[in-house]
Parts: sequence; C-alpha cells; structure tokens
Amino acid sequence: MAPTSHKYSYPLVGSDEFKRLQNQHEVIKDAMGGLVLAPIDLETSPIQILDSGTADGTWIRDLEASVAPAQHSLYGTDLDPAGFPTSASSGTVYSVQDITQTWPRDWESKFDLVHQRLVLSGAGHKQKEAVLSLCSLVKPGGWIQLIEATNKIPDGCGPHMNALVDLIKAIFVEWKGNLDLVEKIPKWLKEVGFIDVNFVDVELKLGATNPKAELARRGVISTGHAAQALSQLGKSLPPGTLTISADRLETLSHDLGDELQEMGALYPLRIIWARKPM
Repeated sequence: MAPTSHKYSYPLVGSDEFKRLQNQHEVIKDAMGGLVLAPIDLETSPIQILDSGTADGTWIRDLEASVAPAQHSLYGTDLDPAGFPTSASSGTVYSVQDITQTWPRDWESKFDLVHQRLVLSGAGHKQKEAVLSLCSLVKPGGWIQLIEATNKIPDGCGPHMNALVDLIKAIFVEWKGNLDLVEKIPKWLKEVGFIDVNFVDVELKLGATNPKAELARRGVISTGHAAQALSQLGKSLPPGTLTISADRLETLSHDLGDELQEMGALYPLRIIWARKPM
C-alpha cells in the first residue's frame, strides 16, 4: 500500500495514519505467519536489529513482545519522527533517517538483521541506492529482509481494487521507481555479494477474503485509508498521468471499502531475505 516513509506528503497524518499502519501490520503479519522469515536466531542471544521506515514503531514493539527472553538492541528509523513513541524500552532507540541519504558511519556492518517493509517506493529513482545502503549496515553473517508489493493482483479482484493498483503504478512511474522492483531486489543483493537469497510471495487477504473477522475488518480499514491518501496524491500529478478520472478519485476510497466488504481482494507482497557472507 502507501509507503511508510518518503519525501511526499499524504493527507493522512498523525494518529489516523499510524492506525492505518497498525491495521496493515496485523494483516501482513498474519499472511506471513510471523514477522521474520529470514532464518535468524531471535530466541537465544541478544542481537542488534534495525527497522527502517519504522513509522510509530509497531513492528519493533511486536517483535520485542514476541521474543522477550532475548533482550535485543532495537533501532527504529523514519524520515518523520512524529510517530516515535514518547517512551521506549531501554533496548530501543528511534532516530530520523532518510533512506536516500547517507547512514551514520558507525552503523556500517552493525546489524544482525536489517528489516524494511513497504518503503522503497518513496525512494523513487534511488531505489537501488537505498537497498545497497541498507546492505552496508548488515554485519558479516547477518541478514536483510525486505518486503515490497509485487504491483500485480490476481484475476477476480473487483474494479475498484484494480483501480487502486493502477493508481499505485502511475505514482511509481511518476516517481521514476521500478514497477518490477521485487524482481530487481534479489539481483541487487547478489551484486554486492549477498548469498542465500530467497523470497516468498504472500497474499494479503483483504475484507471478505479473510476468514478472520477482525483481520477482515482491519484490511478494509487500512486499504480504504491508503486509497484515500493515494487518491489525494493522484490529484496532484501532471495531467495525463492517470487513467482514472477525477470523479473516480473522489469516490475510490468509499467504493473500494464497499467492494472489499462485499467480495474482498488479494494483494500480493514479496518477502525477500539474504545473508551477508562472513
């Protein structure tokens, strides 16, 4: 859906945006069957973990709660500090970071796990540079895990879900990003020597396609809010950029919410992980 950290402004700010991300988080976690697919030991010994594009730190807090016996050092970064918790556990640090800019020098080869989810669209034409910068933060023997949308949805999704994906693609193009980003990332990881490069595709079950009532509700809310934000952004794009009419943009969020409640939709993500050799 909409990226969590970028240089562009969305109309959803403050608590509304963070609630959207929290709802989205739960749907993604369920589709993945957890938070981390990279085969890293989170239970035995404390390690250092970075969550890039952390927003309000939901992923960090969930990870911390799920591996309480191991007191990891957790770092959350985002371009916008508005969502950072006013208080955090002693092992957690939040700081401002633009993924397209230079990271702190003393963070090079620092982390056992670098995680980032649905953020690279905001890097525009600097997506590769952003990925390679993240790679430099992984310590030898450590892992990187990146999660991005495939920008493809299966047949059978309704017209409003298809319209949302068309809108997302148009924004990607306008920002000069890669529509086939998930195909590029493994190649970029291999270029800088990462090994054990793997990926799996999962489908977010939105609305009526999700058999779990609470997650079905969360999927409708988060996707509807994302459509609202993206529709507002779409209005600011140059004429001729979109195939969607201005009238359609005005009602997309509401129409999509109704469609998801009635028939649901599937939204594929790709989880990619790889290891830096010793």
